Amino acid sequence: MQREIDPPVPFDDGFRTPDGGPTDYVTWEVEKTDKQNIFYLHGAIHIFDTGYEIKKYTWINTGVALIDQVRDALDRNLYPLFVSEGESRNKLGKIKHSDLLARAYRSFAKIGGALFIYGLAMAPNDEHIIRLLEKNKCSQLFVSLYGDPESPSNRRICERAVRIASVRPRGKPVDVKFYDAASATVWRA
Repeated sequence: MQREIDPPVPFDDGFRTPDGGPTDYVTWEVEKTDKQNIFYLHGAIHIFDTGYEIKKYTWINTGVALIDQVRDALDRNLYPLFVSEGESRNKLGKIKHSDLLARAYRSFAKIGGALFIYGLAMAPNDEHIIRLLEKNKCSQLFVSLYGDPESPSNRRICERAVRIASVRPRGKPVDVKFYDAASATVWRA
């Protein structure tokens, strides 16, 4: 998908060919992530924790669709590494018990500049992320709203986002803006 972006944007999610040589997946090892700039905050369906390594299935290494690789892994009783817990504290507990997820969480805490949020409900189960937004170095926060900006759910999102700005420490102000989620073409056909 990188070829679809112009100008090219350097990216690195920290996954590499395993030390044992090329295989049908790539692995994540913390000592090889110095240039990592893409993080899976809540994991992903194509990432698996096998107990001794973190594997990411890729189409490029196999020519097999990711969904088929995931189904095969599930058939072998392997389960994706992603956060699906309901409450914020349970989500944070899952994050803190995985090197990959904990690294993403720590990196998110240090973000500066502009941050675009797409699809975050700003609900109580998101408080572990919101607390980091209240403390990080972002100077601009763009929050997506889907549908009528005056709907009860969007009004709640707006109120919570504005509260983020109001509790930021002195010297770390953040300018909060809202945008129409439908205007962001994050999923292409």
